[in-house]
Amino acid sequence: MALTDKTIANTYKDLLHLNNSNSGATANGTVVQDGNGTSTGLTLGTDKAKFAPGTDSTTTMLVSNASGTNIFNVDSTNNVVKAGETLSNVNTQYLRFFGHDINIDNGTHIGVPLFGFAGAASVPNANVTFGTSADPSAPSVSNNGDDWIHCLHYVDVDMTVDAVTVLVGATTATGDSINFHLMDLATGDSTTVDEWSSTTIVADQSSVTVNAGYEQFYKVVLDVNSSNADIDAGNYLALTIEGNGTNSDYSVNALVRYHLR
Repeated sequence: MALTDKTIANTYKDLLHLNNSNSGATANGTVVQDGNGTSTGLTLGTDKAKFAPGTDSTTTMLVSNASGTNIFNVDSTNNVVKAGETLSNVNTQYLRFFGHDINIDNGTHIGVPLFGFAGAASVPNANVTFGTSADPSAPSVSNNGDDWIHCLHYVDVDMTVDAVTVLVGATTATGDSINFHLMDLATGDSTTVDEWSSTTIVADQSSVTVNAGYEQFYKVVLDVNSSNADIDAGNYLALTIEGNGTNSDYSVNALVRYHLR
């Protein structure tokens, strides 16, 4: 509103000021208040500016384009910042698992390498296994640490898994029913790792994929368990494939989208 012909008594509550006993701006900043003494979330100073909401919100700070579409969003409830047309997390990262001609074994969870085994035509299923239960289990590291490191991603900063997409293709005309899991491995070991303290399923399939052979490939989107999506620094991520038979070997190209916390 314009202040023309308005009295102080009728306008002072709408006027913003620095509540600093008439000393003006300071280097570290002073909270901006309205004329009625209500604090805003804005702190202004000569050397810094800060915004801190009185109550957290998923839309604490928004920036939109001229048409009103939001292109920047600070979410203080979940401690994330999103930007762009898709309002994606600004620190979105990608992790890729890739395995060539993985030799599945009926009912055994096989680790998918991060980069594949250099110089090898296939991944030996006897070396990198996660058990035969419905879900993969914590493996034992015994005389095969050189194989395990191919299948483990070390998490050095707290992260949250947002999505997992797997491309998979068979090497023969007859395939198997296959199943994928992304798992979080925790350990109390710091430099010498030879045991795991817990295993958590981060993402899996609501139903198995029936692979009909090499006449096509399949795109499998895993279901991320939001309760298990936060991965703490010091843990490891692993992706496994399980099949109900031995009709074919499988090549796997999996993409994990995540953001740093």
